[in-house]
Amino acid sequence: MKRLLPAACCAALLLFQSFACDSESTPGLEYIGTGGEPVAIRLSSLTPEVMLDLDIEPGPQSFVLDTGSPVHLADVGHYAVEVGVHHLQMTGLGLVFLNLPYVFEDFFAAWVPVSGLLGANLLIYFDWELNYPDRTVTLFPGGFPERDPADSRVNFTLTGGGRYRLSNGDTLDVGATRHLVYVDLEGTRILALVDTGASYMVIKQSVLDTLGTTGRPDHGTTEVVTAYGVISAPLTELETVAFSDAPDATRMSGVYTVVVSDDFLASLRVETGRQVDALIGRRSCRAGFRRSWR
Repeated sequence: MKRLLPAACCAALLLFQSFACDSESTPGLEYIGTGGEPVAIRLSSLTPEVMLDLDIEPGPQSFVLDTGSPVHLADVGHYAVEVGVHHLQMTGLGLVFLNLPYVFEDFFAAWVPVSGLLGANLLIYFDWELNYPDRTVTLFPGGFPERDPADSRVNFTLTGGGRYRLSNGDTLDVGATRHLVYVDLEGTRILALVDTGASYMVIKQSVLDTLGTTGRPDHGTTEVVTAYGVISAPLTELETVAFSDAPDATRMSGVYTVVVSDDFLASLRVETGRQVDALIGRRSCRAGFRRSWR
């Protein structure tokens, strides 16, 4: 659940990546509507933000659409609600969701211009398309009407899950929400987490050490906003990044990348049972994501 604020730009985005999963979603989400209509997003921090109405004061607020968050989070600084898990009606993304569990915490610093995160534990129930150039997101409850021939097909594994513990001691059970894919960084294959809530590619220091630092561009540091506070991290550049399943169609050059300590991503191994070496953020995809179960 890493929040990355912008520090620089990288290559232009051209194509969609289409993801197909090797497992099935679990039924049980209650909602009203048919979906299939594009909904506007903002990219004010390079992360996709949507307007959501939780049916409580102060009304519609901006939330980050975040595949890197396993739960829905709302900041108590924006709502007159006590810390805890609250089941609410939510209107957004072209549908009305009933009895949706939201974790309310003192989560964001006062200057962060969003009220919370919409996590992957809603997105896993749908085929969905995140279109960065058109700045839209679309949910498809019945699956995509047709496959776009321009898509590059990339397989992912849906894994993870466990128990989320709040600061007041309450807990919330969470299913599998982690979208894991293989990517090639300058010819080295690693396992990464698709995180639409991250502005940039994020890699562990040990991965950068393996790739080598001699002659690599140094772009200073950037502020990284996380659930644990704000840290300053180096910003470097990768010569090439591509999804391993479609390297030719998805290869990008000159990808700006944040470097973090190995401990920063260590908790993902506890949750998924697999070593995760990187996050795939906004600037390390092409035009967006189109995720399908089929």
